[in-house]
Amino acid sequence: MIKIKLYDVNVHRNECAFRPYLWAQETLNEIGIQFTDGDSYDYAWVAQASIIDKKVSLEESIEKGLNFLSNITGDYMILDGQDSTSLIGTYEVFKESNALLLLKNSLLKDRSLYKQGSVLGRNYWGPGDYKLDDFDKFSDRIVLSGTNWLMTHWAGIKPQWYNLPNKQYDISAMFQYPQGVDVYEHGQLQSMHYDKHRKPMMNILNHHHSFYKTAKLENGKRVSEQEYYNRISSAKIILAPFGYGEMAPRDLDAAQFGAILIKPDMGFVDTVPNIFEDGVTYIACKHDYSDLKEKIDMILGNYKNYHYIIENARNKFAEVMQPHHIAMHLYNIFKNLKGVTT
Repeated sequence: MIKIKLYDVNVHRNECAFRPYLWAQETLNEIGIQFTDGDSYDYAWVAQASIIDKKVSLEESIEKGLNFLSNITGDYMILDGQDSTSLIGTYEVFKESNALLLLKNSLLKDRSLYKQGSVLGRNYWGPGDYKLDDFDKFSDRIVLSGTNWLMTHWAGIKPQWYNLPNKQYDISAMFQYPQGVDVYEHGQLQSMHYDKHRKPMMNILNHHHSFYKTAKLENGKRVSEQEYYNRISSAKIILAPFGYGEMAPRDLDAAQFGAILIKPDMGFVDTVPNIFEDGVTYIACKHDYSDLKEKIDMILGNYKNYHYIIENARNKFAEVMQPHHIAMHLYNIFKNLKGVTT
């Protein structure tokens, strides 16, 4: 039996990262992996909230992260469950530490893109100053974690599928825009790029407001949970732009409430589980939304003919959101570690 100690498991962002594994722990026990909070363990897992402080400079955050890791005895791994494919903050700590592996929930499918500059490591925010010139030296120890935001959201929850017969909205654009507050990451303004990415989508909807009946937030102001679900469940199409990460609650909402999901093309993301297949489980649009109106019109013009997208998405969720997938993913990671026998 391999024993893994989870550090700071109840810290907010750590809890999100650990949640799918704890949900799958009964199945993991069956293959010889057990979580513990004791001091007798084979490996320690440290998640991002223990080693990243986004409120300080990147240099200060790295120093704090390395100080935290210096108190850990024995072998350990870093688990990065941040929203996006960005490695900012964890990568720098990982490469300067003795961590065996960096487990990441989603990565760029083309790993060479990490060596090209982007805004805060988010490829979809465009060119920027953050890049990982030495990524190739460490890439073989940076592996997918076998979970992602979607599994964090649904771990242990049996999905309920709803089909409202009369949809009063053509489109749900129930996402925050503008951000409304300044959000910083290591001293750099995040929210500006968050808004910049979503603005073209809203411009298109506003320009064609007379063509589509759209449910959206007024000036980005939140509504009650009940009102939110009332609106999105009454829409034929749910739009899900990228935010601080590529995945969003609306990716799940579309399947749950019987809507067709349109979001920027996810083909550049490598993640497990991956439910995104263009034309099968969702409809992809370009990252600059230049073909968004075309995709909306295509669906609304033949709405019933696109219902297969909803069924495919539901079937895919039911297939992949299972604890045995997490167990087998970890089995394949641990079986290759030195000293582990199968």
